[in-house]
Amino acid sequence: MYLKSTVEFWSDPRMPYVETRRACQSRVCYKSHSHPTFSIGAVDCGISRFSSYFAQDEQIQTGSLVVIPAEIEHSCNPLENEAWSYQMMHLDAYWVAQLFSELVEDIEQLCPRHIPLLKPQIIHHPEAYQSFTQLNQVLFDPSTAIFLKQQRIVEVLSEILLSHFELNLLKQSEYFQKYLTRVIAYIETSQHMLSLEQLSQTVGISRYAIIRLFKNNFGLTPHAYQLNQKINTARSLLKSGETIVQIAHALGFNDQSHFHHVFKAHTGITPKQFQAQFPSSSLRNFLQD
Repeated sequence: MYLKSTVEFWSDPRMPYVETRRACQSRVCYKSHSHPTFSIGAVDCGISRFSSYFAQDEQIQTGSLVVIPAEIEHSCNPLENEAWSYQMMHLDAYWVAQLFSELVEDIEQLCPRHIPLLKPQIIHHPEAYQSFTQLNQVLFDPSTAIFLKQQRIVEVLSEILLSHFELNLLKQSEYFQKYLTRVIAYIETSQHMLSLEQLSQTVGISRYAIIRLFKNNFGLTPHAYQLNQKINTARSLLKSGETIVQIAHALGFNDQSHFHHVFKAHTGITPKQFQAQFPSSSLRNFLQD
């Protein structure tokens, strides 16, 4: 008999720079994706396979930590027909950059610019895993005062990142300065999915070069990148209290069902489950409905 699969979330408006979840006996699989947050995951039970364009595929198991810098393409899924339990913490990238700047000199170049800058890293260190798990316990504990949570997250993350995370910069593509910023700006100003032909004509390079430009810099195809950006936008809109129907329409999905399917494939949960993490947003949504 299988144990029941559960997932729980924690966030607090007084600490808007952090969201965290704990999943038990999950069989959910994710599409390759990225997000603008600096994320740390921990395997509590079972085996998973971490995959990223920017790192070698690696099998991870109980006690492993996975550090995923902002905008890094990745997926982390259980083995076929198996379940795993894990923790995943998402941190505002600018907040992390500020924390880094307090720990390491000459770190300004690591401020997020909506492109991958740092390589992901898997940490196999029992004390780091234990510290991270205890941090999550503190955050989830409703009896712990907020100032203690604020203090604890700075203390634990500083120790983990300073002691175990290596600041390995990614090599920038030669196309970056000349083409990448232009094509990203074009995508950001469009409300619709753009074809290879449209991107190619706008930037002035071949369709194949557009594909390589995205794969080399983001680890995603142009289409996958655009879908991923829509889901990241949807996260922000869900937090702000926009209704799911409004978001699906605003982001150009065929219907609410299509939005639901794509969102879950990228995040592992439904839009409704995601929005439920933020009680004030859910309340506003309820009142609007």
